[in-house]
This record gives sequence, C-alpha cells and structure tokens, in this order.
Amino acid sequence: MAINDIFREMFKEQKRLKELEFQKEIIKKTLESKGSMLSDFEEGMSLLEDERYLEASEYLFRCAHENNSQAQYEIGRLLKDGLGLQKDIKEAKKYLMKSYKNGFKKSGALLREIRYNQNKEIKKQVNVDFETVNSDLGYTIDMPKDWVRLDPKNKNCFDTVAIDNFDGDVIFNIKMQVFLIEVPDSMTSCVSLDRVANHMGCIESVDFNNGHCDGKLICGEGLDGTCNYIFMTKGKRGVYDLRVIVDKYLEPIYEDIIDHIIYSFDLSEDNKL
Repeated sequence: MAINDIFREMFKEQKRLKELEFQKEIIKKTLESKGSMLSDFEEGMSLLEDERYLEASEYLFRCAHENNSQAQYEIGRLLKDGLGLQKDIKEAKKYLMKSYKNGFKKSGALLREIRYNQNKEIKKQVNVDFETVNSDLGYTIDMPKDWVRLDPKNKNCFDTVAIDNFDGDVIFNIKMQVFLIEVPDSMTSCVSLDRVANHMGCIESVDFNNGHCDGKLICGEGLDGTCNYIFMTKGKRGVYDLRVIVDKYLEPIYEDIIDHIIYSFDLSEDNKL
C-alpha cells in the first residue's frame, strides 16, 4: 500500500505548534537585537493587519533592509500578490530567499508556490535507479543514484543524507536523511516510540511495518511548504528516524520514490532487537 494513501484520509490542515513557537522566538530575538527597529516593525505589521499595504511597506522595507526575516517575508508576499506594490515576482523571490536563508520557514512555502506556478507541471525526468548503502550506524537503505549526496556534520548520528533539487535551486524537491538517537546500555526496548512521536509535534502517526522493521509511520506538514514522512524504528543501538521531506507540489511525482526509500530501510543483523 502506498505510504501516502495511509494518510490521505487522516491528514488535516493543522499548524505544528512547536514550529510556530520556534518562529515566534526568531522574530522576538530579531526585534530585540534591532532596538529602535521594534517600533517600525510593529507599526508596519499593524498597518498590514488593517490592509493599508502601501503604508505598511514603507516601514517593512526599512526592517527588511536591516535583515528582519519576517519583514523580508512580508515584503516578498506583497510583491508576489501585488498588494500595495506593483506585482514583481523576481523581486518577491529575492526578498523571500533572503528571509528563508535567515531562518523564516514560511518563506519557503511561498517560494515553492511561485516555482510551481511558474512551471505548473514540472517536466522533470525522475530517475528511479537506486543503490543500496550500508551505513556505519547499523542499517541499510536504498538511495537514488542521481541525487546530490550531502556530507553530514555529525557522522555519529546522521547518515545517508541526499537531496534532489530543481535547476540548482536551494528550495529542494525532496530530501532524505537518517538520524540515530543512541540509547546506552542496550536499553532501547524500554523506549516508547509513541512517546517519542508525541513529542515531535507531528500531525498523525500509525503503527507500521515496512517489511523489515516494526515502528511508527508519521506524517507532518512543514511551514516551508513541505510534507514530512518519517519512519521511526528501534535497534540495539537506539532509535532510528528515517525522514523523507518532499515539496508538497511535487508529491505525486515522487510518491513511488518515497515508498521505495522507506520500504528499503532495514537494520543490520547484529543491530536487530
């Protein structure tokens, strides 16, 4: 059964509270560091709420030029939709990209929407060739051959990280990675996957066996316009978090790849409980 079909009826339009709180902290720290910029930002956001877009943009432009990530997002949105400003997709992308690189995740959602609208049906040839990788972290997994391999910063807990992008765009199409949460003294059997899943702020989860391992299959929606598919299972070394993150506009194209990656994951024989 296709993994996405499992969630099609369960998946609802909900915000991930933890991600929202994270964004609030980014905004708070940005504003606190700018001192006098606080009043400009508040004034701009107040005018924006009253739909006085042109007046709001005057304040928000100043904040955006001071590297306020939300102000950059709001300016990008106004330019994208032609609200109070002349519609300019090229300029909108510039501000949204700055905001995204400064950590404001919602900008990624608009960048993905723009890319989708500009391409509509992205005529991308999807290569379905895979190769099996044996990880030093105690598992095997199939990786698409033509994806860009990324070197993880910490190889003691991250491995098999790869992305597929579109024309070199930093807004990737799909990304895969495996994260090991090490549990000492072979105590993994005492860890509850239900409790781990509940603390992740994800939208929905189900018990799942991928043909090799029992675990939890989790589906969530990111603020950056992505759908997150997570398979979590346990081995002697700890808890494994296999994550496939896909642009929600490209999901139908990559559905078979999502399935193949998650169904291919297996623990090495000496790591199985």
